[in-house]
Amino acid sequence: MAQHRPKVVILAGGKGTRIAEETAVRPKPMVEIGGRPIIWHVMKSYSAHGLNEFVLCLGYLGHKVREYFLSYAYQNADLTIVPDGNVEVHQRNSEPWTITMVDTGVDTMTGGRVERVARYIQDDPYFCL
Repeated sequence: MAQHRPKVVILAGGKGTRIAEETAVRPKPMVEIGGRPIIWHVMKSYSAHGLNEFVLCLGYLGHKVREYFLSYAYQNADLTIVPDGNVEVHQRNSEPWTITMVDTGVDTMTGGRVERVARYIQDDPYFCL
């Protein structure tokens, strides 16, 4: 029997006011360290331990996080764009992550964010936060 791997819920919706010079144009999770956003490094750490299902609690500039991961999947793959505009993915070179992104509100506090993603973790006996 396969071992259950918990989902990882990441709080990624705050305004990052302590680093306002960086977060005026991008959310804190997207501030880069070594050419990759902070959130990528956090996810990579969990993934190193076999945890590859993520639920991101988005808020402030959450569309930037969505754009990054939507683009990331295509930037790290071999693709063919066919005449009808569809995209065929031939080979993926990105991490084996399943990412659920949920808009949990700009001013929502921690408990409220977790409550708003409950439907994505309700069938799991436990999760990481």
